[in-house]
Amino acid sequence: MMPHPCMGWLLRAALVLAPVSAFGQGTLSTQGFGYPLGGLSTRAVASGGASGEFDPRSSRNPAAISAWMRTGVFLQYDPEFRQVSLGGEEDRTVTPRFAALGVAFPVKSRGMLGISTHSFLDRTWSTTVRSGERLGPDSVLYTETNGSSGAINDTRLSFAYLWGSKISIGAALHVFTGENRLNLRRQFDDSLRYGTLSRSLTLAYTGTGVSAGVVVQPVSWFSAAASARRGGTMKLRVVDTLRTEANVPDRFGFAARLDAIPGVSLLASADRTNWSKLNGLGSPSAAAQDAWEYAVGAEFSAQRARITNWIYSVGFRTRDLPFAADGRIVSEQAFTGGLSAPLAGSRATIDMALQRATRDAGSEVRERAWLLSLGLTVRP
Repeated sequence: MMPHPCMGWLLRAALVLAPVSAFGQGTLSTQGFGYPLGGLSTRAVASGGASGEFDPRSSRNPAAISAWMRTGVFLQYDPEFRQVSLGGEEDRTVTPRFAALGVAFPVKSRGMLGISTHSFLDRTWSTTVRSGERLGPDSVLYTETNGSSGAINDTRLSFAYLWGSKISIGAALHVFTGENRLNLRRQFDDSLRYGTLSRSLTLAYTGTGVSAGVVVQPVSWFSAAASARRGGTMKLRVVDTLRTEANVPDRFGFAARLDAIPGVSLLASADRTNWSKLNGLGSPSAAAQDAWEYAVGAEFSAQRARITNWIYSVGFRTRDLPFAADGRIVSEQAFTGGLSAPLAGSRATIDMALQRATRDAGSEVRERAWLLSLGLTVRP
């Protein structure tokens, strides 16, 4: 007996309207429309994200690209090694992510123009379960695999201007695009009699936004930065058909940097994202809540050559993730560390960062992850 003909339609509707709970996905962090990487570069990740407002390779503050001063190209790879436990059982996955790619170049003597793309919401997960159901008079067993791959990306065109020697201002246009490729495969134990159910669906996203920011250094030992983004319309399409609309989340953030001790920089930041602007893009079960992110970090400079320094960083970040798991808010804490090492003098830099993240939703599900970040910057 083959599955009922309407099963494909039901699957299609379910995939369009809502991601399922942590128990169905086998993860806390990729609920809703995915996991937010935060637009942070590898070096910013190493300090817990506290340096994100000052960092030219991060996507938060367009004014920060004035720190480039000359042409530069960067790319970043961020794999995650995740462990999810429920009761006495554990599930381990590896999620590869190409997190960022960008270029910046000077415009006359005081301007910088940058083009970059960063992963905004990553929705990559897979889970396999054993189950059964009644098909007519028969009880049949099957193995069901559900999965999602893809992400929504933030592509930014930014311009910064160095106003005097103490203030940098910047503005940017954002285009959000991406896909989620959803798959379901149900393999019946008696496949000769009942066949195999296989369905796939691709969700496409498009959205826009604008942002502005500033970096100021009133004295040599203190700097401050702030930025804000205003989101435009976000659209979801299935097979070129518009299904739902919402808004790109607004955000604002600010940070401070203290350089009073030679070779040491102390940083702190706060960031607010209004994720609830996405509500309406999916089903009510995919509702998002606004969230704060707080981070502290330190960078230590150690001279290893005559003209270039190695930078060592440590940090801590705490935040709530935008999408709940089984109705419970998911909180995340991460301890971070890393280094930036020069290559070919001052013409290239390799950055490495490692995060140990714990995620909890006040339930029996526990999630732990190691997040590795590798970045390469070339400035000819």
